Amino acid sequence: MTKTRLSGPAEQVFIDDALLPDWEPSTAVGYDVQEGDPQADAFIPVGNSLDDVGEAYPSLTIQRTNETTPGSTSYNFLAPDGPGQDRQGQLLATARAEEGTTYTGDSATHDAVDADTLVNTLIDEVEDVCLANAEAHQTEISPLGGYRGADAPDDFEATPTVRIEQCIVVYSWQRIP
Repeated sequence: MTKTRLSGPAEQVFIDDALLPDWEPSTAVGYDVQEGDPQADAFIPVGNSLDDVGEAYPSLTIQRTNETTPGSTSYNFLAPDGPGQDRQGQLLATARAEEGTTYTGDSATHDAVDADTLVNTLIDEVEDVCLANAEAHQTEISPLGGYRGADAPDDFEATPTVRIEQCIVVYSWQRIP
C-alpha cells in the first residue's frame, strides 16, 4: 500500500473525516458544525485559518502546529520500495466567544450559556470527537487523541472581551513508499 501524502492538509483531514461526521450538537449546546446557513442559530464557523476569526461568534479553528517523525534519519522502517515514516502531529483547536453574550444553538432544547462556559463546552466536544476516532485507521490520520494544553489567554483587547479555550489534537499516519 503506497501512501506518500495525505489527501489534504492534516487540519482539513481532521475537519472532514472526524469533526464533521462525529460532532454531537446535543452535547455542544446545540451548535452544529454541519450547519451551513450563517443565519441559523446552530451555525458555528469552523476553519483551518485565522483569516476570518472575529467575523462571527462563536467560532472554532483547527490549525496544524507541527508534524514529526522519530528516528535519527527521520525514517522508521524499510519497505520494499524504500524507507517509510511513522508521522506524528499536533493540531490546535481553538474555540472563541464574546463575553457579555449568552449562547445556544438550539433554544428549544438548551438553556443559554455564557461565553466562558460555551468555549469550554465546544472544546470538550472536540476532545469527544478525538475519543470517537481513537482507533487506528478510523480516519486517514487516526488514531486521534486530545488534551487541554496551556491556558490560552482571553483577548482582553477586543471589545467585548473574547473568551478563548484550546486543546491539542494528536494524530498519526504512516508514509509508505
